[in-house]
Amino acid sequence: MDNFVRFVNLMINDVTYLMDESLNELTQIHNIETEMENTQEWESKSPQYRREREGTLRSLERHASGYITLGRSNVDLLKVFTAETKSPFMMPEIVGKLAAMLDYNLEALAGPKCRDLKVKNPEKYKFDPKVLLSDITQVFLNLSDEEDFARAVAEDGRSYRKELFDGTVEILRRKTLKSEDEVEKLLAFVQKVETLKAVLEEEEDLGEVPDEYLGTSISCIYGGDSGPDRYWMDCRWPVVHRHEGSRHTAVVACGGG
Repeated sequence: MDNFVRFVNLMINDVTYLMDESLNELTQIHNIETEMENTQEWESKSPQYRREREGTLRSLERHASGYITLGRSNVDLLKVFTAETKSPFMMPEIVGKLAAMLDYNLEALAGPKCRDLKVKNPEKYKFDPKVLLSDITQVFLNLSDEEDFARAVAEDGRSYRKELFDGTVEILRRKTLKSEDEVEKLLAFVQKVETLKAVLEEEEDLGEVPDEYLGTSISCIYGGDSGPDRYWMDCRWPVVHRHEGSRHTAVVACGGG
């Protein structure tokens, strides 16, 4: 199992790197192509500038195809493995990284910036955004019944947004990339994530435990000369102070080093 967990960790690292490079290079290709399409402005640039940009475009075109091919293969592998086995992907050192990577790529493919991936000849780079979106969505579906995965997605403050999944569902339906049953399963997963996210936000709103409720030493007070005896536990976890009327009630402050 340890070897497989290490393999899964490396696979997620590879997917993260390859997808990031792929999408970044496609965005740069899109930007240069857009710049060149504006003929009047393009012709106004110096010959040296145009040569440099054209050289950059050729270099990006060479690299993008390789990154996209490898990235797509690794996403496909991830889709297959998550369909067959879940537990290695729920390891604490993996699940958060996996959720963040999936959310990030979903945002790139279905979020507002997806238009930056539009290039003239996507087949030249073996780039099929519909297949890639379907595969990444399938990984979400494969792990949608796992509570730890839903919690990890809810904890992803960088990329996760309910609106992102709403947009993804719209694309999935419009392009018929998933069956209606699969779409409904994805929507149910998002609802679960939203519920967990609300709980997490509520816990954050409660704030940290005040210093007076934390301690590292053990002390005992039996009775008091002024006022009623008190009882409290001064520990590393939240507690409630309680006043008692009995003169013999012990006040115990407990903690550990």
